[in-house]
Amino acid sequence: GSESESERERERAGGGSGKGARATHTTPTMFGLLRLTSKPQPKLGRSNPDGPTKLRKTDFKIVDHHHGKCKVRVLRVRQNGAKHTVQHYDVLTRLFSPETSAVYTDEDNATCVATDTQRNAVYLVAKRSKATSLEGYALDLANHFLTEYQFITAMEIEVSEVLWQRYTAEGQVHNHGFIKSTPETSTVFVRIDRGCAPVVISGFKSLTVLKTTQSGFSGFPRDMYTLLPETTERCMATEMDASWKYMPGTAGTPKFTCADFAATRATVRTQLLRAYFGEPKAGIFSPSLQATVYDGGCLVLEHAPAVYSISIDTPNIHMLPWEKLNKMGEAFEDDVYVATSDPSGSIHVEVSR
Repeated sequence: GSESESERERERAGGGSGKGARATHTTPTMFGLLRLTSKPQPKLGRSNPDGPTKLRKTDFKIVDHHHGKCKVRVLRVRQNGAKHTVQHYDVLTRLFSPETSAVYTDEDNATCVATDTQRNAVYLVAKRSKATSLEGYALDLANHFLTEYQFITAMEIEVSEVLWQRYTAEGQVHNHGFIKSTPETSTVFVRIDRGCAPVVISGFKSLTVLKTTQSGFSGFPRDMYTLLPETTERCMATEMDASWKYMPGTAGTPKFTCADFAATRATVRTQLLRAYFGEPKAGIFSPSLQATVYDGGCLVLEHAPAVYSISIDTPNIHMLPWEKLNKMGEAFEDDVYVATSDPSGSIHVEVSR
């Protein structure tokens, strides 16, 4: 017999209703329409938020947690008339809150500030901040999060600044032309616990230095494992990292300005280089890299009153004498070296008031 169009439409729509209903449809045959009924088929490769979300049987305690955004890169150009300045930052944010543990344990995202939101804040604060130092910018960014999100109990900000130097031509400094200084970068770590004074640790990484004389290494223990010869004439090179903490009541307070941060940074760098190289004409002898960097740390504390302590890391960049020249009819005269970087010595010192 014949069926009405409405009945056929219901058949084509699958019939039934609700979760787990069987799909009913019709297909034409030589004898008319044949009804077919089948179980609903899951859609492979699609999310199922109503399905299982965990496999564990026991909830163990969380001993530490935080989340943030890393490798956010921002270039801030300040146009002071015709003369421009640039700040090129690589930013990491890190948020702390006891309430955020529920994101891990209870699948509750109510206090999870999205990392995309954090990235957006990096650019927004770069626009609004008047700070001309990476320390000032990091403090402004940390305070932004603490102001906007009351459930955050602490913020950490790490900023690495790519250094650009003004292009100079024919003795004239270019207004808006810059050349990248590699590989050295400036760094800062800021932590603010709500209601507490900020912790600020400034620094730099990969300050690469070399002197071709006025260095030696002797008097070290010798035994059956020692092959290194003693010397009072060698090249000395390193890729220096340094970080310094500030005296209480200085960094992070309104009286300590961006100019103070910049002046302190310049003093630290100047004194460390002074200890390494000595005076321009004669230089200064280095009995070991350790002795030289300790001297530099002391000079920093003598000349930078805002610095409380300084930590210095100086892996060796070995320049090995190419003594096989004598097998080729030439003499080694402290002039031809094999430049290496691995393996290297690992030298660390922290000097404090």
